[in-house]
Amino acid sequence: MPRVKGSPSKCIKSGNPSNPACSWLFLIKGDLVDQGGRPLDIVKLRHPASGETAMFLFSPNNETVQELITFSEDKRSWFIDDTVKQDGKLQLSTPFDPLFLVVPYLAKATATAPLEQLLHDEQFPETSRLLKCSGMQNLSVIADRKGDEDLNAYKFNEEKLMKWLEKKSEKVAEVLKSKNVHVLGGSLSATFVKSSADAVASKEAFMKYAHGIISEYLSEDLSAKLYQHLKLPPDETTSAKRKSVPASDQKDVKKIKLDDENVSEVSKGDALDLSKSEKSGERNEHKHD
Repeated sequence: MPRVKGSPSKCIKSGNPSNPACSWLFLIKGDLVDQGGRPLDIVKLRHPASGETAMFLFSPNNETVQELITFSEDKRSWFIDDTVKQDGKLQLSTPFDPLFLVVPYLAKATATAPLEQLLHDEQFPETSRLLKCSGMQNLSVIADRKGDEDLNAYKFNEEKLMKWLEKKSEKVAEVLKSKNVHVLGGSLSATFVKSSADAVASKEAFMKYAHGIISEYLSEDLSAKLYQHLKLPPDETTSAKRKSVPASDQKDVKKIKLDDENVSEVSKGDALDLSKSEKSGERNEHKHD
């Protein structure tokens, strides 16, 4: 597993690996695992839904970004080599589409501006790393390029955004269905639970649940607009959102109970993998395992 590095005030240090009390345990998905020993960076960025601090993991050269989610449970510890780490938290990384992080900056801009200027955030200076992410080449699916190409200026396009989010929602719904995730009923579990019942959920039920997952990365206003765009019926139980870890303080994480089966399913990251970008006008396809 690659080394994770930090820098003062901007990144969270991983600590001395020889001292379990100062170490974190990571479960990293994807190509980040094979980086030839090059360090990965954990940085603080503005969460696209709440605007509060959230933790993300960047690959060397900032080409890809993954969301960090902390899973915690009472009375759990880790054996690391010949030592015991009493803090049993698990840091899980999942691929993440950087466009979700860009949406709030585009949406609040009152005029066309260069992308570098749009992503300038004094409170979260690491936001500039997004400029180098490979996913940024698809920015035209949520914004309109203005002026010369060298200017790299964009203006937010809400109609494009809704179409892009619709494709994201459809893909998540397909994954939920292929995994036989239980989406019927009111308030649902914070983890993905396979249905043991014979009830067959409709496409609408999967889309409503998918909308809840996607909405974890949208403002309330955009979440409501997406719900209307998806033409989902009014329902008091529509907030079937995945319970994410509070982003403002990693010391006060919400404790999510995981059994072995749920860890296996969640670690695959299928339903949470929001890194694959859907280009406007393209047919959405999903490959089953």
